[in-house]
Amino acid sequence: MNFQAPPDPPHAIAAAASIVNLAAALALRCGAPAGAAALADPRIRDAIAAARSIVLVVLDGFGERQLHDHAAGGALADCRLATLSSVFPSSTAPAMTSFASALLPAVHGNPGWFVWSQAQQCIVRSLPLDVRGDPAMPVEAGSLWSWPAWPTASKLPCFAWLPAEIAESRYSRFAYDGATRIGYRRLDDIGGALAEVLQASPAGAFAQIYLPQFDAVSHEFGCRSPQAARVASDFDRWFERLAHRLREFDVLLLATADHGFIDVEPDDQYQLADYPALAACLSRPLTGEPRVPFCQVRAGREDEFTESVAQAFDGAFDVYASEALLAAGWFGLPPAELDPGAHREAGAALTRQGLHERLGTHLLVPRAPVVLLDQVDGERAPAFIGMHGGISDDEMRVPLMAAYRGHALG
Repeated sequence: MNFQAPPDPPHAIAAAASIVNLAAALALRCGAPAGAAALADPRIRDAIAAARSIVLVVLDGFGERQLHDHAAGGALADCRLATLSSVFPSSTAPAMTSFASALLPAVHGNPGWFVWSQAQQCIVRSLPLDVRGDPAMPVEAGSLWSWPAWPTASKLPCFAWLPAEIAESRYSRFAYDGATRIGYRRLDDIGGALAEVLQASPAGAFAQIYLPQFDAVSHEFGCRSPQAARVASDFDRWFERLAHRLREFDVLLLATADHGFIDVEPDDQYQLADYPALAACLSRPLTGEPRVPFCQVRAGREDEFTESVAQAFDGAFDVYASEALLAAGWFGLPPAELDPGAHREAGAALTRQGLHERLGTHLLVPRAPVVLLDQVDGERAPAFIGMHGGISDDEMRVPLMAAYRGHALG
């Protein structure tokens, strides 16, 4: 069967208006190489170049729609300067890895929460860095990826504030290499310590602050739930206090998200076990994301697989060959004129080879608010309401907030 050609990529990487381009702009400002073009918006680009120090806050899951729903009249909305796109899939693993590496997902090779490791012949949870179904079995980051975190080449001192429970995780040690990692337990722990770092860095510094709280409550209760609204209010008040505290420093305060969110009704959370004809076409469990399942289809059963998807889900998923999505730039295409350096080219060659294996043969891309789930031995399926990873505007569009000297930029 001839699979349909994919449409244009759902992100804005080619227009230099994505979170990868923001990461590239920050890396280049700090004297480190980047594997993507810097952000095109001159207001942000000029502000990044002019400020002595830069602070980036990543509000996990707090997309454009979530800002509108929960904080339309607050400090975050007042400082909103632009809309960026996430990456594909619109999920924490590929997005945060792009922030860490200043590389496109096609190059850094971390395309989703569940990643196939050809070397170990198992599925890895890419952020905890353990084996799916056996969390006691660790996986070393170096066995999956060869890219360096861009702070390792920064000419400015770099700092990363992370929740205390993940500050020393295997992923954090790899992704924030070159930065001083600082674990926090409360939002209010951050502002004073950040001010001390800036005071002690008269030549400038870069700091990233990762806040996963909205993502956590949105998965559990839904992104439009009262619980999510309370976290959004906490974020808004905290951001206002932080901007005020930093007014005495020559520091550009930026805030954005790795992705947005949607809610998925229980009846639209399909279980692979309920579709044995479809499951029989696969040679291993699903990888990727529940919103964008990566499927390894048995040789010779491609037509049967496509027909089974159509019959099972009535058009809720489109089926694409993974190679076609790669070639069309859905995981990003590095600009031809960019020379990221020999060490990054070597890493890119390795991860591109691995990425073909990690994507499987086919991807399911949702047309509707649906997910496809499966389970492996030793795994308890989470009962999530909020989901992300797909290509809807609510998942792909994220705001960029900017403040300088205590006031909105622009």
